[in-house]
Formats: sequence, C-alpha cells, structure tokens
Amino acid sequence: MMGLTDNTIDFLEYVAALNLVLRGKLEHKLKWTFKVYDKDGNGCIDKPELLEIVESIYNLKKACRQGLEDRSPLLSPEEVVDRIFQLVDENGDGQLSLDEFIDGARKDKWVMKMLHMDVSHGSWITEQRRKSALF
Repeated sequence: MMGLTDNTIDFLEYVAALNLVLRGKLEHKLKWTFKVYDKDGNGCIDKPELLEIVESIYNLKKACRQGLEDRSPLLSPEEVVDRIFQLVDENGDGQLSLDEFIDGARKDKWVMKMLHMDVSHGSWITEQRRKSALF
C-alpha cells in the first residue's frame, strides 16, 4: 500500500481523503489541506510551497474555464501568496504553522477562499456530461 510519505496515494486513501474534504468538519478539512500544502512535511508552509499550490489551482481553473468568458484573476499567484502571508503569518517568520493556517482561514473570508481546496466540482462535472452528450 502506497502512502503519503512517497508522494502517492492509493485508491482507498483517495476515497478517504475525498470523503473527509466533502463531509468533514471545517477544522479537519483545513488540517488535510495544510498537509497537502506542506510538501516537505516539516509542519510549516513556506512561500514556495504555497506558491506551487496556488499556481496549480490557477492552472486548473484556467483549464476548467476554457470556452467560457475570460475571468482573469485580479491578483497573480505571487500576489495571492504575499497577501496570505501578510494576513496570516502572525509572528512574521515567513512560515505558516498549522495554527496560523487554521486561525487565518477562520478569521478572513478571502483567506478561507484562497486556502481551502474546493473539491465540489458539481458544475464542472455537469458541463463535462453536457459536452459528452453532444458526441
């Protein structure tokens, strides 16, 4: 069975994680998201780790928006990361601890929107079904 230590997950781990993110309490969802962001597993998220995730999310959103009207983001991924650190990095050490991550997400709706991984792809799935029905 593969595990998160080798940066892979097996199907059962995927299902368990998806169930947690879809149905779990907010704190559990944020803890799971924090672990995904903390790529080196040192218990803190630094700017390069957060930037990699934010860039991936931006690229995914661009791919899902193809064919829709252009809704370009107001901030670049770098600006998003800088703003998150300004709002959340309470001790100014350039790293986000789990507590800072959770507290920041709870206190600020914009931070919550930026940090929380949205896996509710209902509209994307509906759009894909509609497209496949045309063939």
